[in-house]
Amino acid sequence: MKKYAFVPGALMVVTAVLWAALTLQWSLPALVIGAGGLLALAVGVAANWTAVREWFADPRGVFALNSIMSTMLLVGILVLVNGTLSFRAITFDWTEAGRHTLSDGTRAILQGLEKDVRVVQFGRVRTPAVDGKLAAFSALSPRLRTEFVDIDTAPQAVKLYAITTPGTVIVESGDRFRRIEKVTEPALSTAILQVTDVTEPVICFATGEGERGLADTSAQGVSGLASVLTASNYKPDRLNLLEGEVPQSCAAVVLAGLPNGLPPEAIERLTAYIVRGGRVAMLLDPPVAQPVADFVTRFGIKAGQGVIVERSPAGRTVGAGPDNPIGLVYHEHAITQGFEQRTLYGKAVPLTIVQTDVGEPKPLVSTGETTFERTDLLSASTEFREGRDVRGPFVLAVATAIPRGTQDAKLPEPRLVVAGDSDFLSNALLPLAPNRDLAMRIIAWLAGEREAQVVSVEERQNRRIAMTESRLTVMRLVNIGLLPLIPLVAGLIQFFRSRR
Repeated sequence: MKKYAFVPGALMVVTAVLWAALTLQWSLPALVIGAGGLLALAVGVAANWTAVREWFADPRGVFALNSIMSTMLLVGILVLVNGTLSFRAITFDWTEAGRHTLSDGTRAILQGLEKDVRVVQFGRVRTPAVDGKLAAFSALSPRLRTEFVDIDTAPQAVKLYAITTPGTVIVESGDRFRRIEKVTEPALSTAILQVTDVTEPVICFATGEGERGLADTSAQGVSGLASVLTASNYKPDRLNLLEGEVPQSCAAVVLAGLPNGLPPEAIERLTAYIVRGGRVAMLLDPPVAQPVADFVTRFGIKAGQGVIVERSPAGRTVGAGPDNPIGLVYHEHAITQGFEQRTLYGKAVPLTIVQTDVGEPKPLVSTGETTFERTDLLSASTEFREGRDVRGPFVLAVATAIPRGTQDAKLPEPRLVVAGDSDFLSNALLPLAPNRDLAMRIIAWLAGEREAQVVSVEERQNRRIAMTESRLTVMRLVNIGLLPLIPLVAGLIQFFRSRR
């Protein structure tokens, strides 16, 4: 019986390997069983030492030893290849539309990196889709490093980066970072460009005409937006249009609410700023003063005089009422590229695009068909009145860019974003992630943070296979547990066949 003394040890070693294959790690139980198996194998060899020596003296034993050594050499080569590929993975995209292949623009950005970039995924569990995308990015540049951080074990980092949603990704280089809540290829590429850029855009908020206060922490203020801008490495600053010209240092000017309208001198200074290549965001509230309405009409944007009423109950879950229209439709533009979330607004005026020779106005976001325009601002009615009110949908925000002529082609391209509401970025509504994301997209586009290099990724075909837990277990067992044993089994079969 002693010639079978090695069998328990061999079984224990195989059990340990299968255990590690199923759990994808060498846990303590697997290590104990494996160590016990090796010890049992040593005892079996010692108990049969005479037979072992005779076996090795036999040509068949030499052949078996060669087979075992060849198998071990093959396993060692495979381990070495896998270890090498873990540093620079090689992948194949067999999807029909190349869904998992990074675009040429992204590759150029990553291969041209001159600074180290750190990409951190914050969450409670890893997201496989995000892991795959980050791995594809890191494989193209040794300067890009990826990490995963459990938000429950890193409260200081969560506070530092102002993270509110698990799954958020932080792209960081030096003392600059960008926060991404919906991880896409364009979002990652844009963030990498922005954190590796040396500029720090100054965002000027107009004051003096009743605009929302930059330091106002009440529900009506925009101190929350100022904090988000600061956390994203922008520099918010105040600007009084009544005191002088708009400084050229302002990458963009934000007018958050204009209840008192704008005096002629302020409009002249805004116009001069735009002519010099300035970028302006005008966030209106009803009723729109006539000078302001005339100003935006010059750029092909007509502001209505009524208020949009929302009849859909979709906003009730966040405490919204009929005076809070919902942005449902996002039109094709660099600002809204890949943006599909619902945004919430306060009292908003509808916008219309009209004929103009100045700029190329394009809608950004619109309501659904469940809205109507209440033309009587003194009324609180939420019922549509035939003949007086106007049915939706309505445009909530418009962006326009003014092409340069040949004589002033060296100047920046003037840009203007007009929204029919300023509440959507106030402290009351900015905590909503879609509102915050849209506000930052608007400011980033106005600031012109190398958006010309933002990668455009078309929607690609995505064929899914439902992977249940049982299927994953079978895949792990076959790919990691059984397939590596094939060479060993083949060697044993050959050995026993040679003894006949």
